[in-house]
Amino acid sequence: MSSRLTVEIIGSASDRKDVRLSDFIEQLRNIKKALHETELAISGADKPLLDYKVVDLRHNSPATVVLVQAGDVPPRPDLMPEVVNNFTAELSLIKREKKLLIHPDLPRLQAYQEIGRRESTQSRVEAVRIRSGRKVVTIDQAFQRNLDEIVGPDEFADGSTSGMLDAVNFHNTNRFTLYPPLGPRKVYGTFQPELRAVVKQAIGTFVTIVGKLRYKAWSPYPHGVIAELSQVCKTPYMKWKLMNRFCSHLL
Repeated sequence: MSSRLTVEIIGSASDRKDVRLSDFIEQLRNIKKALHETELAISGADKPLLDYKVVDLRHNSPATVVLVQAGDVPPRPDLMPEVVNNFTAELSLIKREKKLLIHPDLPRLQAYQEIGRRESTQSRVEAVRIRSGRKVVTIDQAFQRNLDEIVGPDEFADGSTSGMLDAVNFHNTNRFTLYPPLGPRKVYGTFQPELRAVVKQAIGTFVTIVGKLRYKAWSPYPHGVIAELSQVCKTPYMKWKLMNRFCSHLL
């Protein structure tokens, strides 16, 4: 298995396939994020151990970067080649057969969606080519269409979800992040302005949020929630089931 990853970033024809600086930086950041999500899916760890360094950088239309492992060898010496090869193989499988190699995980799939050109952004990248050993895959519009079908639309259901409330964003938005004890690592939520004071008070505590849950058809767990209850129900970690019944009674 290869432990080197080669990334080619192809700019627009109007730029003679040269890459804008902002696009170059963004694509490398997106690829790093996708590699980290792939590592978490493989290792089952809470945070990634691997870091990457650039050992070759060429500009020959397309711009080409070669990445290898940086820093100390992790507890699993085979982790780097496993991540690189699974990453490339799964991207290839999405492109060829519209299938995944590893179990579905929304953060990983969303990270894949950020690679290459997206119609909804101002990026002038036409495609990204990723190579590991003899495996080569081009991230283009055909790839993005297949991936979008795999991810699928959101489905909504009334219900509740519990977890540690953290990472609240009050700046021109009303968003929060919930860390549940089971299921996904994170659940992203939104709330109405009138709940701001209650949400602010609940930061750093275990809470139950009641509202519209956001699901993907392939997952039994919600990945998002739109808070609709007149209050956020705070509860000690071991009593969340009882509090769920209490919150449901308030609806």
